[in-house]
Amino acid sequence: MPYRNILVALELSHREKPLLKRAVELAECHQAGLHIIHVEPDLSGVYMGSLSLDLRQLKNKLRLESGHEIMQMLKEEQRNASSVSLPHGDVRQAVQLAVKEKQADLLICGRQLERPFLGHLFSHSTGFLDINGCDLLVIKLSDNT
Repeated sequence: MPYRNILVALELSHREKPLLKRAVELAECHQAGLHIIHVEPDLSGVYMGSLSLDLRQLKNKLRLESGHEIMQMLKEEQRNASSVSLPHGDVRQAVQLAVKEKQADLLICGRQLERPFLGHLFSHSTGFLDINGCDLLVIKLSDNT
């Protein structure tokens, strides 16, 4: 059964280029929509102390930078995405909502090689295992990219 909508969860590090490449290849192979999500950290709980920063401006700046970085990665892969989502807050909830909204039948995420697999399962991606309605593909990421 071919996939129709593929959602790839990116952390936006240099290590994740193979993750996006694999997602692009699978989307082309299955003629599926490619949807990208990067969850921005929730900064509302960060103590800013005596810093005179406007939290809203900082969030917007981070969001613009993340969007630009995703567009650069897509340009390198010579591929357009059906959608790019840049929510902030809880990673598990944001990804779960994106799976539902995009009707994703495959979720792709990465794992660091220096972490043992079980150690990775206890990180924020643990919640990806129980997302209903889609398969999960975990790609090994290395420092060599």
